[in-house]
Amino acid sequence: METVFTADEVARHNSANDLWMIMHGGVYNLTKFLQEHPGGEEVLLNLAGMDGTTCFEEMGHTSEAVQLRETLKIGIVAPSKEGGISTPIKAPSITSTENVTTPVVDDDDNWEYQETKPEPSSNLPSIFIGGLVVIYAIIFYYWFF
Repeated sequence: METVFTADEVARHNSANDLWMIMHGGVYNLTKFLQEHPGGEEVLLNLAGMDGTTCFEEMGHTSEAVQLRETLKIGIVAPSKEGGISTPIKAPSITSTENVTTPVVDDDDNWEYQETKPEPSSNLPSIFIGGLVVIYAIIFYYWFF
């Protein structure tokens, strides 16, 4: 039988020295994995003590990553009184447009097409190699014939 934790218990483990996370109803101790995480420590620290299911799925982890995650599982989230899984603390998301600013484009009407000019290429290496081939061909001809 798996150990059962409440979402509040998981939320208390939210530091680099003690990092737990909820994913798909499971509770994972990621403390030792923190420094090994290929995506960097900051990603895990930002979700410490919260539900990282959405973030984990959106990143498109490999099957090896899923298997590794399961080795770090320490339990499950306790069912709520209503019978479902207790509500885990969700990661913060931007849903408000209050402080969103749009970029200002200066001088949007001045669009002039400028044809790109090809850079002059040097034929010197090709000529040099061709010359060497001719010289070696002449030497080869006189040496063997």
